[in-house]
Amino acid sequence: MGANSALIFGIIINVAILLVFFRFLVQLAAVNPYNPVVMSTVKATKIVDVFGRILPTLGKGRVNLAALVLIVVLYLLKIFGLMYLSGVMPNSPVHLVILTFVTMIQDLLRFCRYLIFATIILSWVVMFTQSRGPYIEVIQDLAEPLLAPFRRLMPNMGMIDLSPILAFLALYIAEILMNEVARILLVGL
Repeated sequence: MGANSALIFGIIINVAILLVFFRFLVQLAAVNPYNPVVMSTVKATKIVDVFGRILPTLGKGRVNLAALVLIVVLYLLKIFGLMYLSGVMPNSPVHLVILTFVTMIQDLLRFCRYLIFATIILSWVVMFTQSRGPYIEVIQDLAEPLLAPFRRLMPNMGMIDLSPILAFLALYIAEILMNEVARILLVGL
């Protein structure tokens, strides 16, 4: 079809995925629902509420199955749409599903890495400005469940927090393993 149509399709579907994924993570991390960033995300993703009437939430209301199913459907559309627009069709439905889940996990790991990096930068911003805006609060609240296990492993060093380094290392190892699994699975198909 063309590179331009694939580019436009990719941008639109990635924005939709990011919004629904952000809503899923905000609910999972129990970020303040009255934060203006969270409220605008909930308004932008009303489609999740429609699916929420069918699919329940789990884990004391923190795991939104409707958002998770919508993310999987959007990723399936993304992978199939980009393959169709580039003129390459999947070998089988199994190939499409495996590619979708591999892409989802790789994107999740990449997002976690960016989130930790943003938290490091914003911690310095908060330290120098002595203020926390709604965007900073959301990013730090989202990163806290990622960093908390590593903080428990590290000794208390006062103002120096080395847990992001351990988190980056764990994410790097997970990415290497995921890329190897993806290579093995996709070559085998």
